[in-house]
Amino acid sequence: MGVTEDPEVIEGRRGLTAVQRTAVVASSLPGVALVASQVLGRAVPSGPDLCLVHRLTGYWCPLCGGTRAAHALVHGDLHAAIGYNPFALLVLLAGAAVLGRWLLHRRAGRTRPLVSVQEAAVLAAAAAVFAVVRNLPGMWVHLGPLLGPAG
Repeated sequence: MGVTEDPEVIEGRRGLTAVQRTAVVASSLPGVALVASQVLGRAVPSGPDLCLVHRLTGYWCPLCGGTRAAHALVHGDLHAAIGYNPFALLVLLAGAAVLGRWLLHRRAGRTRPLVSVQEAAVLAAAAAVFAVVRNLPGMWVHLGPLLGPAG
């Protein structure tokens, strides 16, 4: 006995490209990992340096401290989260807004890319500027709380 599918569901699958499906799955993995770490009780805010960029080059990438910031945010400590990496918090909020917008469009039957080219360019430019400013000598003295923990 075969399984018959609703034609509307099949039509909905045609509108979602493989790249979009991959983007949705990939963007949900950090959240799943964070929730899993909370459930398992293994998230340690002062844990090891997980950023490969920092471990290999010594430079802070734009998202260094993002895991600790998300951990602090999940536990309701906004001040500590901002102290770990304010840019990562903005990326998390923007990611949630973009995903919510995309889901609302999908629910209404409209298709749109998860992120437009212009939005991706703005995010890349902001990340590049934050990474450069964050790694400039002496910037920790002037903008320390806005750059995350001192290296």
